[in-house]
Amino acid sequence: MESYCLFCKSGQEGLVIDYLARRGYAAFSPLAVRSKPDAGGVRKTKVRLLPGYVFFDADTEPEWDLIRRCSGVLKTLRYEDGTGALHGGDLAFVEWLKRYEGLVDVSQVVKVGTKIAFVGGPLVGMEAKVVKVNKGRKLVQIALGGGDALFRNIWCSIEYIESNADLDPIRRGTERAAKE
Repeated sequence: MESYCLFCKSGQEGLVIDYLARRGYAAFSPLAVRSKPDAGGVRKTKVRLLPGYVFFDADTEPEWDLIRRCSGVLKTLRYEDGTGALHGGDLAFVEWLKRYEGLVDVSQVVKVGTKIAFVGGPLVGMEAKVVKVNKGRKLVQIALGGGDALFRNIWCSIEYIESNADLDPIRRGTERAAKE
């Protein structure tokens, strides 16, 4: 089975997913949980992790002519060599998203000096580099790939938790996993 990606009109991801499902393709557009302040405090909402992107799997070469007929599809994503099946870091990223059923929840972090360590949530053990931390919005920018990668970075939500003796084994395990 191969994984592919479509670039769609933003806001029409659901239409494209339904269109693909009617043609027998398993498709999804990843979501991320974000904390949003409101009158009652802070509430968690789901937003598109990558607005305009839909991923799908196919056992055989997709029916590109039929797929391009969907009004929400702008283009099929392809690498410079013309191939459309995801590979390398892009494929690893999509497989990671599938492990979480396309929903990237909030990850828990602790401060370690001037850095942070992931102790809970989907970012624990992920092979990626933290590029930026936005403490005010409680977001981290994660670098996914370079070179010919289709997806270079994403923003994920974090929540700071207090470091204590109970977390030390978890943190040590996280730090080991990040070094491997």
